[in-house]
Amino acid sequence: MNKQNVVKFVRIAAIAGAVSLYSSAGFAAGFFSSSSDDTPTDLPAVVKMIDAGKYSDAIDSLKKMNKADPKNADVLNYLAYSQRKSGDMKSAEANYEKALEINPDHRGALEYQGELYIHTGRVDMAKQNLARLKDVCGTDCEQYKDLNDALNGKKSNW
Repeated sequence: MNKQNVVKFVRIAAIAGAVSLYSSAGFAAGFFSSSSDDTPTDLPAVVKMIDAGKYSDAIDSLKKMNKADPKNADVLNYLAYSQRKSGDMKSAEANYEKALEINPDHRGALEYQGELYIHTGRVDMAKQNLARLKDVCGTDCEQYKDLNDALNGKKSNW
């Protein structure tokens, strides 16, 4: 193997390991888009809280994480998701915006912001997020499919 192939192999192995690790955590609030170096080590524990519907506890933990690392789009996405699920649409919307300012291609934030738009009667804006997801990951990625299902009334738990 030449050096270039070794680098590719290591990257693929790292991605596969991260997917395996985080898929066991539930992926309640979407795809991690930061590199594994940027993902806080305690985020999987918070994802478990979210999966269990413990949004208030998750929000408390995520606010602390955000204070320590305000430029982490994954933390902001999970914070916004938890706030949205708790009914705090204003805070959720602000945090989705912050996540997308940091990473405009964050699939989870694009999907869940789109769902917030649907929930608040702004379907045209949700469709814009769907178009953006199509540009970012195509029509076969989970986030595109989920937002498309929400727009078409096929997704009930959002």
